[in-house]
Amino acid sequence: MKKILIVDDDPMVRQLTRMALTQEYTCLEAADAESAYNLLDHEHPNMIILDWVLPGLSGPNFFKRLQRDRELAKIPVIIVSARGEEQVRRTAIELGAAGYLPKPFNVKALRELVAQIIQKET
Repeated sequence: MKKILIVDDDPMVRQLTRMALTQEYTCLEAADAESAYNLLDHEHPNMIILDWVLPGLSGPNFFKRLQRDRELAKIPVIIVSARGEEQVRRTAIELGAAGYLPKPFNVKALRELVAQIIQKET
């Protein structure tokens, strides 16, 4: 089963995301970028769903950190953000994100985007 790492400081968002995806994917969770990075030492997810705004190291800075690692840079990342501005979406895509969803996101749209990206990666 494919693994997805959900990185979001809001436990309700993590729970909603996990519930939306758990039938088809194994979901791992982290509440901040440092916890996620530590998890990546021993887990190898097929995708990361990353919140834009995180405590400590921000989502964009975490994403840039991933991009500097040859292996981690291969993992597709979907950026999610409550800041639904067009600029956030554009920046996420410019950074190399595989996708972007504004919060609150539609569960069906999340499932479809995840499936589309996972299928493209395999």
